[in-house]
Formats: sequence, structure tokens, C-alpha cells
Amino acid sequence: MTNTGLGERQIIRILTRRFATSQPSLPLGFDDDVAVFPFSRNRWIVLKTDMLFGHTDVPPGMSLEQAARKAVVATVSDFAAKGVQPLGLLISLGLTPPVGPRIVNEIANGLNRAAREYDCRILGGDTGESDDLVIDCIGFGLAEPKRMLRRSGARPGDVIAVTGTFGKTAAGLRILLAKNKASAMRFSKLVESVTHPMARLETGLKLARSGAVHSSIDSSDGLAWSLHEIARLSRVDILLENIPVAPEAEVFARRESLGAEDLALYGGEEYELVVAIRRDAFSDLKKRIPSLIRIGRVEAGRGEVRVLSRGRMRSIEPRGWEHMVSMSPYSRNHLLSSRAH
Repeated sequence: MTNTGLGERQIIRILTRRFATSQPSLPLGFDDDVAVFPFSRNRWIVLKTDMLFGHTDVPPGMSLEQAARKAVVATVSDFAAKGVQPLGLLISLGLTPPVGPRIVNEIANGLNRAAREYDCRILGGDTGESDDLVIDCIGFGLAEPKRMLRRSGARPGDVIAVTGTFGKTAAGLRILLAKNKASAMRFSKLVESVTHPMARLETGLKLARSGAVHSSIDSSDGLAWSLHEIARLSRVDILLENIPVAPEAEVFARRESLGAEDLALYGGEEYELVVAIRRDAFSDLKKRIPSLIRIGRVEAGRGEVRVLSRGRMRSIEPRGWEHMVSMSPYSRNHLLSSRAH
């Protein structure tokens, strides 16, 4: 609990405990990236909702069109982690008056661009007045139960892999907050990772079709938190062999006296996938999906995540971005206080 009340995850635990005891259980429960409703024995309806707020999710330098696109990407990324194609989207908007045509058109452009990008349709939604920009994106799709990937299911001996490197968005955010045009030009790829994120939908669909993935999660809350969720729900330990820091983030970290590994572990909003893959299938899957990077392995245990670095074993903290607890990442004070010691 914070000084002012409950954190996001504490609120979720209270709510889900109440729902779990007052209604029939659902196939995935409340701990996964998406919710499912069993439409039939061989078909599940897959649902996901994700809210974007102006003061916590839209940094300086991000346009309304980019923010609207990001709202869709965040929802699609959770479908990617389950290996499910989203089919349709409902969009609810909270807007602060006065609202002119330019604002509406920018948001519409961003939503439309993302929907076309990920081959899904916008079906409708709602609009209301709000003190802050709110874009709530609800997606739905259909899945065969046996093919759907889950957060739980990692087994001792599995390879832990990711679909890309980390630390780019944490570094890019700092550049946007500093409003340093020279740095923004020099590290344009880092800035673009924030303003134009990508959901790994095509990769997620391939992983699900492979039949070799035992566990999968989207990394939007941070690599460290995602690893801990797999370990906790699978009741295993994860031993990291390396932390996949993006080369550009490494350069930026050295220049700014930041911890590159901390940027990669705790930055969040990378929208990569973190997966546990059957060991004997990893090499073949890597040939089909070259972006896969092996970062560790699954061991028997009780939910710990550790890394072997420079001959020393150390624990990875189970932390990441959390509403009601974390300071807004778009606060200058957060930027300054998060420098490595």
C-alpha cells in the first residue's frame, strides 16, 4: 500500500478474488494477458481491454495520432502473446473540451492506421467528456483452446527467449523528457521505439502454430516483471544467462551514466514477447523466427528469477510499471531520480 492508498496490483487482487468466488471459473482465470469465454468446446472468444491515459502514457513529443495508434498496439500486443489474431476493436474516448475537428481527425487517423496494420476492424465504441485524454481499446478474437499460449506452463529445461532487445523505450523516453533535439536526432531509433511501438503479432501467431511454446507473455510492464509472472504462474525458477540490452540503449546508457541492464529490465512498454520454448525445438524455431534471442533457461523452483553475471549469481527484482504506485514516467523528477548510482 502507498501513502495515499492501494496500488494497481493490490486493487486487481481484491477485485479478482471477489469475482472468482462469486461466479463460475473461466478457462484462463484473471492472471493472463487476455480473458476468454468458452463459446464452444473447440472455440474460445478472446477479449482484451487496455486504457491509455494522457498524463501517464503520452510523453512530450508524441502526437495524438501516435498516441491513438499506441492504444491499439497495446491491446494487439496481448493478443500476440497468446498467438491469437484480433478480429475487431471497440474504442471508447474520453476527451477534454473544447474538442475541434483536428483533434478528432488525428485520433481517427491513428486508430485507423493501427487497425489496418494488424488486420482488424474498428466496430464502434463510446465517447465522453474527461479531465484527461483517455483511449480505451477493447479487442476480440477467436481461438482454438489447444493452440492458445498461456503465461503458465513453463517447464524445467525450457529455453527462455525474447523476440527482440530491450532498453530502447526507457532510453527514448528520457530523451523525449529532456527535450534534447540533438540527442533525439542522434538516437532517433530510441525515440521511434516510444512514438511508434510495434506489436509482435505475426511472430506470436507463428509461435502458437509451432506447438513448441509452453509459456508466453507480453513485456509491456517490463522484462523483469514478465519473467517473474512466468516463474510465479508456472511454479518454476528462471536463470538468465544474459540480459538482452539493445546496442543503442547501451551507448545511450554509457553517455548518460545510466545502468544499461536496469533500462532493459525495468523500462517497460517494449511490446516484445517473452517465451518458454521446448529445448529440443528452439534451434529449428530460431531458423523460422530469426528475431528470437535465447536469454536463459527454466529450472525447478518456486518462482525466483536470477541472473549469472560476471561469475556472480544475483536476484532480479519483481518490479515494473504500476499505476497508483509508480511515479508517472513523464515526470521530470522521475527521470532524474532513476539515474543509476
